[in-house]
Amino acid sequence: MEHPVFTAGVGQDWIYSKDNKPQYWPVDNYFLPGRRNTRFLGCDVVKQHHTLTQILMGLLQHGFVLEVVEEVMPPEEMMDIPGMKDELRRPMMLLVRATVQNKCGSRTGLSR
Repeated sequence: MEHPVFTAGVGQDWIYSKDNKPQYWPVDNYFLPGRRNTRFLGCDVVKQHHTLTQILMGLLQHGFVLEVVEEVMPPEEMMDIPGMKDELRRPMMLLVRATVQNKCGSRTGLSR
């Protein structure tokens, strides 16, 4: 899923300097969950924003066991791609693997 820092971004784009270089990733209303209207791949889309606490605690409160939580960053071999080094400045994606016990006591997986 998109990382909450990413979905809380204002316009989901960098703030640029006068020479058009990314200065910083703006975050606003992080603790206010809900609807976000934005542009994605040239289209107007509606996204839902939730804090990291809401996402992870929601799983835990519904009987899931967190197995893996990873804020994904690009691999070293992609660092030569223009703009990729800026992807190290804020998380874009969040990966969570969780399992829940079924009635028989065994775990079944859920990955996001």
